Amino acid sequence: MANNIIVLNRGDSYSFNLTIIDENSESGIYNLEGDDAVYLGIMDPHQPVELALVKKKYTVEDLDEAGNLFIEILPEDTVDLFPGIYYYSIKLKIDHTDDDGFEFSGVKTIINNTKFILCD
Repeated sequence: MANNIIVLNRGDSYSFNLTIIDENSESGIYNLEGDDAVYLGIMDPHQPVELALVKKKYTVEDLDEAGNLFIEILPEDTVDLFPGIYYYSIKLKIDHTDDDGFEFSGVKTIINNTKFILCD
């Protein structure tokens, strides 16, 4: 996945481990907690993520035993799309309260409008 560009055959499966960098944490990595959610959208060029052709949502429940988040594109996500150049975006919606009662909320773009090339 050079430069975060994804090249995939239509109807194939694809997954990758998403690591969210957080320079403010001791580990340097942001860990999902509470009602945090990660959103993936696959769009036509110049299409807003809100109108994405493929939309996926990941929460704390989707983490594996080690706390890793794997983004998965399933065959049914792309089988009906035409081959061509699309774009994808990944956003983090922060929504949790820490142990001291401090509330965190907001949206952070993790990967912004990067090519998603779909082959036949």
